Amino acid sequence: MELYAVKFGESSFRLSNVYRDMHHSEELVQIAWSFYIAKHNNKTICIDTGFRDENVAQQWGITLTDVADELRGIIGNLSSVDTVIITHSHFDHIENLDLFDKPEIIISKTDYETALQQCSPTIKEKLLQGPVVTVDNEYIYDNQFRFKVIGGHSPGSSVVYFESVHTNYIITGDECYWCDNLLSNRPNGVFSSTENNERFLNEAHHSGLIPLPFHDLQIFEHYPAVSNNIVRIL
Repeated sequence: MELYAVKFGESSFRLSNVYRDMHHSEELVQIAWSFYIAKHNNKTICIDTGFRDENVAQQWGITLTDVADELRGIIGNLSSVDTVIITHSHFDHIENLDLFDKPEIIISKTDYETALQQCSPTIKEKLLQGPVVTVDNEYIYDNQFRFKVIGGHSPGSSVVYFESVHTNYIITGDECYWCDNLLSNRPNGVFSSTENNERFLNEAHHSGLIPLPFHDLQIFEHYPAVSNNIVRIL
């Protein structure tokens, strides 16, 4: 299996929005905005999609980066993507879904229903076109990726477990923003269910899983670069 992290933007974030036990620190830190691409069994899988709306990026203070040329070096044409796994329906995780042709889409049932109510018209149309697998609890994709609904960060937020080279990884959605959230078993402070978020972090922490979040710049400093905004994890 090949696995890549793709950074499509950066912004400043206040620590008080990341750790609820940091005494409301107002220190600004830089965070990444990213998604993942896996190649497995002759399939190309995107885990979340990012977004590209400049107006939304400006509202959030995000500097967007056009990574289209870099992506072509890994997957060629975007129409070649076979499956898109959506960890949750927040704009930065789903709003590029319309860039893909007709992939299979895997998403929690709760977030599917939320997306049909709250996402942009183009994303609603793409979801209605299908094919879509909506998940209540767990779903195993291609005997490799275990999609699990947690419901901590948002009511239907999910994570993706997988094993490679005898190492267990977890793509965390936004159940944690940084690797340290999971490694130190410390909630990130942004959730719809404190109980679900804390239960997930505690179980993942004690299982010794390698975390792969979507907003941690350390991912792009720790793993080998294949281009300016893409690193190879496996």
